[in-house]
Amino acid sequence: MGITGSAIKRVRMARPLEQAVAAIVCTFQEYSGRCGDKHKLCQAELKELLQKELPTWTPTELRECDYNKFMSVLDTNKDCEVDFVEYVRSLACLCTFCHDYFKDCPPDPPCSQ
Repeated sequence: MGITGSAIKRVRMARPLEQAVAAIVCTFQEYSGRCGDKHKLCQAELKELLQKELPTWTPTELRECDYNKFMSVLDTNKDCEVDFVEYVRSLACLCTFCHDYFKDCPPDPPCSQ
């Protein structure tokens, strides 16, 4: 079940956090299911998602063994696929890292209210 056209229109008018949630869901749905289960990412799908959607956070010099290791860390239930909960956990870790890294930096430009 994907997001409908009317839902996308509402998201465009949504607040930034609502847009972020929609982007997380839509991105997962865009990449999942090509290898089989439409509710999970296989390693190839995860690799493509990381390379295309998080290029700043995915060094180009990552080797296949690095993806294997990352996959094994994310795949907490050890079914050789990343489900939506495992995917969201990885994004939560990335958000936590960013928050910790930038929390003492002055906002530039200031966040709009």
